[in-house]
Amino acid sequence: MDKLQPPPDAKRLPQVDKMLRHPILLSLQEEFRREIVAEMTRRVLADYRSEKNQNDVPDQIDDIAKEIHSRLTSLIAGNLTKVINGTGIILSTNLGRAPLPDAAVNKAVEILQGYSNLEVDLESGKRGERVLAIEELLSVLTKCEAAILVNNNAAAVMLTVTALAHEKEVIVSRGELIEIGGSFRLPDVIESAGASLKEVGTTNRTRIADYERAINDKTGILLKCHRSNFEISGFTEEANTSDLVALGAKHKIPIVEDLGSGALLDYSKLGMKYEPTVAEVLAHGVDLVMFSADKLMGGSQSGIICGKSRYIKTLRDNPMYRALRADKLSIALLEQVLCQYLRLTPEQHIPVMQMAITPAAEVKTRVDRFIETTNLADCWKIASVPTRSAFGGGTLPGHTIESFGITITNDGTGKKNLSPDKLLSLLRKAPIPVIAMIQDGKVVIDFRTVQQQDERHLLNSLQSLPA
Repeated sequence: MDKLQPPPDAKRLPQVDKMLRHPILLSLQEEFRREIVAEMTRRVLADYRSEKNQNDVPDQIDDIAKEIHSRLTSLIAGNLTKVINGTGIILSTNLGRAPLPDAAVNKAVEILQGYSNLEVDLESGKRGERVLAIEELLSVLTKCEAAILVNNNAAAVMLTVTALAHEKEVIVSRGELIEIGGSFRLPDVIESAGASLKEVGTTNRTRIADYERAINDKTGILLKCHRSNFEISGFTEEANTSDLVALGAKHKIPIVEDLGSGALLDYSKLGMKYEPTVAEVLAHGVDLVMFSADKLMGGSQSGIICGKSRYIKTLRDNPMYRALRADKLSIALLEQVLCQYLRLTPEQHIPVMQMAITPAAEVKTRVDRFIETTNLADCWKIASVPTRSAFGGGTLPGHTIESFGITITNDGTGKKNLSPDKLLSLLRKAPIPVIAMIQDGKVVIDFRTVQQQDERHLLNSLQSLPA
């Protein structure tokens, strides 16, 4: 083994060949290709040579070898990991949105571990349509004539505009020019699809006459966008869907609605805020409806487009569809999620719906039981606290749900009295990371979004906090 070296500086770091002979890196070469270990060694040494890191060069070569080992083993472990959602936001985009039903996960595992009939008609042996089952399920659930699946709702908008309004105008109300997650704006999506945006009305008031005045021989589609991620209140007016459908029929222009959240059930019957369902919108005669599968529907990330078969065929025949269509994993998951909506009580089988309708008293019972059975170091105190949960993910804006959680405080008798921000950081670094929030200056974990099977992981993570 190499003898300990004097403290290296950025200009006298060891060469790659010398590092590769270090025992730690020799052991790595028993698992990883030598050129991969060499490349990671170059990257680590280059980082130390950079101006911003010159003062952080380790004292010993052994420490450099350990850093290379850590970087490479972290890389192969992957970035995605299970976390506990203690934010109370059911559809947290940053945390992957909707947890999936067990039936969907089990089916996906079965499909992914082998081959499947993705595009084979088992009856005839000929090539088949990959979303045939999903199309039939959506037809039963929404009364649509046809449907296709793409990788998200932004892709659904882009495909629809490309296929129906390329080099034409898309008429949209100014009050519906939404921005979705990641700073993607509807006008940008429309223009990227090769169409021109034509705004009508004002931010708070748009009438059917505004649409009619804007129609000309360059009009491709009339696009209505549901404001699922914000509200406009007060002195407002908007054209109703039935009037838009009549206007579209008069001028032979397709009416397309971006419904955003994509509820398949009337959430108001479950004690939630009313949100128009896909079936209700289609019943008005809209030609195409597009929505996300991983929001109110509670499925995996996908964009669904359903409606009249002649327009769906136009979208399916467009070359862009092949670039945007969903893969076998999305299809396997979504089939099973949609199957849960055939059941007598779908809300008992879709995790996001289960979390949303759980009574606050039931959440409090879980919190109290957890507190009774939890033993932490004396310096840590946990207590029950009322909270307000939200659906999130750009759905049901302004609607919150009564809930309960726990507060975690440090009384200062341990090594140090940690600030709430520092405690949040420690929880994110726990064996199973916990994503919590700060409420009234205290760290809070909302139990509405802590799945019951994860309570033991939460306990282990809390017990890992320093005494």
